[in-house]
Amino acid sequence: MNLVSLRQLALILLILSPAATRAQKVSFAQERFSVEIPANWKQGRGPADGAILYCEAPDGDGSFSIYQLKVAKDHRANLEATLSARIEAIRKAGLKVSAEVKAQKQNNFDGKPAIFGVVPVEVRHQEQVVKFTYYLVLVDAKDSVIIMQAALPRPLTPKLQQGALGIIQSFREKEKGS
Repeated sequence: MNLVSLRQLALILLILSPAATRAQKVSFAQERFSVEIPANWKQGRGPADGAILYCEAPDGDGSFSIYQLKVAKDHRANLEATLSARIEAIRKAGLKVSAEVKAQKQNNFDGKPAIFGVVPVEVRHQEQVVKFTYYLVLVDAKDSVIIMQAALPRPLTPKLQQGALGIIQSFREKEKGS
């Protein structure tokens, strides 16, 4: 087999492989940013909480939302304060934050500063305690803060974790001029 035939075969296998069809690129914020949503996650309408993008995990086992908060002109984003405000909003909604939230900074998340927070939550419903975790990623996009939020059950299955982390890791800002 010659080199051209090997390349064509490799391209055909890549196109036909499940990995090639497993995610859909979705743009938001006037096409400025994008993420890749796994094919088995369903885009739809979430709660009326201001999300600009919402999708549900397979079997409704969790959700992923994106929010955009504008930063006033001549101001800077304060990711730590924004994360604290999100955690306080979770508490005010009647959810019990069941452990201390530790934030982790990253200075180069697609070229931007970001902060990550894992918020373990418990909710009492009748006689049952439902446990889940909010995974929050706040990205400083200069004129706005992008908040990516995954709400996933505990214990978390590896497949569900992989799907949510894949969405987060696929976050990109469109290059200027393209």
